[in-house]
Amino acid sequence: MTATAWRLLAAFLAAHTGAYVLFVLSWIVLGRAALSGGVDGGDFAVWAALLAGSVPCHLAATWLQSTISLRLGGLLRQRLVRGTLGLDRDELRGQGVGRLLGRVLEVEAVESLAVGGGLLGLVACVELVIAGVALGTASVPTTVFFAVWVAVTLVVAQRYLRARQAWTTSRLELTDDIVAKMLGHRTRLAQQAPSEWHIGEESSLNRYENRSKQLDRWLVVLSAVCTRGWVAVGVAGLWISTTDLAVGIGGVVLAAGALRSLTAGLGDIADASTAWSNLRPLMNTNPDSPSTDGPIAGVSLLQAESVAYRPVLSGVSLRITPGERLLMEGDSGSGKSTLASLLAGLRKPHQGTILLHGRSLHDIGEHQWRQRVVLAPQFHENHLMLGSLAFNLLLGRGWPATPEDLDDAQALCEQLGLGPLLSRMPSGLHQIVGETGWQLSHGERSLVFLARALLQNPDVLILDETLGALDPGTQRQVLTVLDKIEPALVLVHHGSSGSSGTA
Repeated sequence: MTATAWRLLAAFLAAHTGAYVLFVLSWIVLGRAALSGGVDGGDFAVWAALLAGSVPCHLAATWLQSTISLRLGGLLRQRLVRGTLGLDRDELRGQGVGRLLGRVLEVEAVESLAVGGGLLGLVACVELVIAGVALGTASVPTTVFFAVWVAVTLVVAQRYLRARQAWTTSRLELTDDIVAKMLGHRTRLAQQAPSEWHIGEESSLNRYENRSKQLDRWLVVLSAVCTRGWVAVGVAGLWISTTDLAVGIGGVVLAAGALRSLTAGLGDIADASTAWSNLRPLMNTNPDSPSTDGPIAGVSLLQAESVAYRPVLSGVSLRITPGERLLMEGDSGSGKSTLASLLAGLRKPHQGTILLHGRSLHDIGEHQWRQRVVLAPQFHENHLMLGSLAFNLLLGRGWPATPEDLDDAQALCEQLGLGPLLSRMPSGLHQIVGETGWQLSHGERSLVFLARALLQNPDVLILDETLGALDPGTQRQVLTVLDKIEPALVLVHHGSSGSSGTA
């Protein structure tokens, strides 16, 4: 959290505490007057003044709570995006689609429940302290009962957390299984006997049902017994001993409200904690701490020495100088795309070193490395986001785009042969593309991917089968553009020669 966030949090606690203290004092004044035999105009005036004073504090607390929620939610999503981009590609491929979908759904739970539940928990702590002080001035036994009751509530919340974690695990397993079967229904239809289609489903559903029942039981205890049961315990404590009945009754009522806030906050925090366990790998991605040192003089722009990535590559060495053109050919499965991803910093070699300007990936940092070495991966690994064409083209430059960025994108698109496409689009660069937007052909998408890479102004540009979807005329036009660019260029092409060379 930033210093601003801490200041906002402190201001929120101060505003809420002020509003709550004034509210409590107003009802203490009115309660004492009522129990002493009558309420006169002076008592009403003091009561109204205290309530009026609590209104600005309450408004400030509400505004600060909304501001904190928005800021912390934004920071959380930014960190999750950075963590997602830093995940190992091979590890992701080993996970089921359902598991990935479950992670996406948990993001919303963490954002809403963690932020809201955390603030609610802080508010509950303030209310509990004030209620404890009020009870302490009226009845010592009731105060002891209250402390024990809070401890019991915390124990119940811990049991609820364990039940919630077990239930979430079962839910994600069911989601993973259902999505995998939906996507692979053709394979199951062809290779799996109908009698085996539903094997294991009943046991999974029974396990989910049992864990749901256990979760519901603990939820009832937490939300109902722990809050409503306190009123009976508190009144019993006042019946045993009290010195100020008005303050004592007010303390019991305040404690009941504080317990409701506490149980709601603990419930949200427990739910968010369970969701957090699935997102923790994303948050453990450490941000870059790149070196501020410049390039080392007299070394190659990009070089690989005895690089191995088992079982595909072994003992690979190459050097790329500024402005060089390199053609990399080989059979399918020979490791061309793997080597390209290693050079671009998307994978880390099992053995050997890869240096950019004489410095390693660890020294430069992943972010700066990928800015300087840009890879346009194969068609099935490249994507169009649902947004404007300009947004998709300028992903590597930042958003919102400046007029200069839009001019560069327009000019490059026309050079690459996308001019007719832009003229057909009613909104030009601002036309929405993607899954539900303007549909692009295979070749048009390839040109957009190429333009996206070029607009990042890299030192090294790696194109993995980017030209394969283009017709011969468009290929010649694109090659003419590529021949004029300053960055070093590596073309990965499917071929049978199994060689690489300089073009």
